[in-house]
Amino acid sequence: MKVESIEIDKIKPYIYNPRKNLNSDKIANSIKKFGFQQPIVVDKEFIIVVGHTRYEAAKILNLKKVPVVIADLTKSKAKAYRIADNKLNEHADWDYNLLNTEFEDLLKDDYNLEELGFSENEIENITKYVGDDNEWLKTDEHWKDMPEFQHGNEAPYKSIHVHFKNKKDVETFFKLIKQDFTDKTKYVWYPQIEKNVLKDKGYVEE
Repeated sequence: MKVESIEIDKIKPYIYNPRKNLNSDKIANSIKKFGFQQPIVVDKEFIIVVGHTRYEAAKILNLKKVPVVIADLTKSKAKAYRIADNKLNEHADWDYNLLNTEFEDLLKDDYNLEELGFSENEIENITKYVGDDNEWLKTDEHWKDMPEFQHGNEAPYKSIHVHFKNKKDVETFFKLIKQDFTDKTKYVWYPQIEKNVLKDKGYVEE
């Protein structure tokens, strides 16, 4: 596989890309933190086959060039690969015992878990997970024939990291925003909102 550095202006998004909600901001943060570790795959006309999110993230970061692989695919194979890649990524499962351990190690190094792309609720649930299997988050088989569940977007409008020089400054800050905190507090909402913690939810048989 030959990776080339190509000017981003030469790359063209596939206008019929069926995948939405690309989370480009999160990928941009990841690229900024870890670098561009996965190239964008394009066809011979520089139309994106795989990597629309990385492309959008690169634009957010104002990158002039990005790593690219030019794939030798027919239009049909490029179309099929594009859909298959998006679909296969939906079916990745986690071992939550191991993920909990990895999170704990990162927290010991004061790493900001929100940079990993998980929501606040997911982070809270995983860091509190003490089970022996993964069934607590596998809801698909239980949700068959159930009504569709809708909820609002819980992504914050803006996140700001606040640093404190000492404990007194921390206490002063939380008094000002009228919220409680503990040694495990990693983030807060202002104004404070009710957290929908997954561990408090369950299925009721009627």
